[in-house]
Amino acid sequence: MSERLLTLDQLTKRYGDKTALQNVSFGVDQGEFVALVGMSGGGKSTILRLVAHLEQPTSGTVTFRDPNTVIRVMFQNDRLLPWMTNAENVSFHSADKTTQQRALTMLAEVGLAADAKSHPNELSGGQKQRLALARALMAEPQLLLLDEPLGALDALTRRKMQELIASICQKQRLTTLLITHDVEEAARMADRIIVI
Repeated sequence: MSERLLTLDQLTKRYGDKTALQNVSFGVDQGEFVALVGMSGGGKSTILRLVAHLEQPTSGTVTFRDPNTVIRVMFQNDRLLPWMTNAENVSFHSADKTTQQRALTMLAEVGLAADAKSHPNELSGGQKQRLALARALMAEPQLLLLDEPLGALDALTRRKMQELIASICQKQRLTTLLITHDVEEAARMADRIIVI
């Protein structure tokens, strides 16, 4: 039986007099791929920001089995650094040879080995998201948070990215929380779907 990695208990978030989230409780097990599905403005991204410690809850708790859990977020916007090569974007321009080699391994993992010395502006939208995925995986996270990272892609590229992400997460047994409004995407990628 899997161990619980993350527990949300009675999570509430208010912005002034607006309640973005109220009394949300659920858990995510180690190695599980969970999708949060719901309408825009329903609080999905608020949950992600609270889990990532980018914001604090108004009330309730976000608890990790290990308080030192390594978390990485992949956003809809790739947030790549255009002046760095693709390999440098993944390695964060580290001069360490081991880090550089690992960056090349991550690029190969997402199908971008041949583009290591290119720059992000030379990549298509789908390739940029693969590069952003490689960068997120570089830190060997225990929890990967995906905030609608495929929303801006065309249908065919989106499908290929869904398959790539699901395959890598399954192979690495990477605990993953996906935010999406696309029910089909959630069903295709996740072990479990939570409707918000």
